[in-house]
Amino acid sequence: MLDVFHTFTFYESAMCKNILTLFLLINILLPQNSLGQRFKAAALIGINAAQIDGDSLFGYKKTGFHLGGRLSYVNNKSFDIALEMLYSQRGASREFSNNRPNDVISANYVEIPLVFNIRDWFNTEKKYHKVRAEFGISYAYLINVESTKYDINKFSKNDVSWFLGSGIRFSPLWGVALRYTSSLSNMYKDPDGSIERFKSYFITFRSEFYF
Repeated sequence: MLDVFHTFTFYESAMCKNILTLFLLINILLPQNSLGQRFKAAALIGINAAQIDGDSLFGYKKTGFHLGGRLSYVNNKSFDIALEMLYSQRGASREFSNNRPNDVISANYVEIPLVFNIRDWFNTEKKYHKVRAEFGISYAYLINVESTKYDINKFSKNDVSWFLGSGIRFSPLWGVALRYTSSLSNMYKDPDGSIERFKSYFITFRSEFYF
């Protein structure tokens, strides 16, 4: 148990350092001559509908939580950049409920998406954009996985994915968003080569609460 704690503490420390470094790079690269630029935080709460390409299961039938926070470097223009930190549940399922043990793969991740936003429909009175389109890349670390059909020790700890999405804000403090995420590499390492493709896909619907 102590070894697990030390391992998690080391990973958490390294991850925090990487986030801090990324924020510093964002601060250096983005223009500094506009007083309207500032950081803005949001809390994110939603649901993932996931599947895996390469198993014997079909459809986005594995549901899971999508929780975390978002820090945006915003201005009054149509483009901004954001960094998120999420707890994200993925996997695959044959049915939404009443599954046999072999019909479910449950995988839990800590995920760090880097988000590029294109915004429109600016509310001049309340000073916020009502709609946005987004794209980006995301790094995720596997916390744990449950599967009776596959060897859990062969699941990759690291995942890199790309995503596309859109969002709408109903007020300065609240909005909703829809996102599609696709992994770039296999999440399962099979030394025998019998599984050539095992990639994670999921759709996220979430609420966003701005501070």
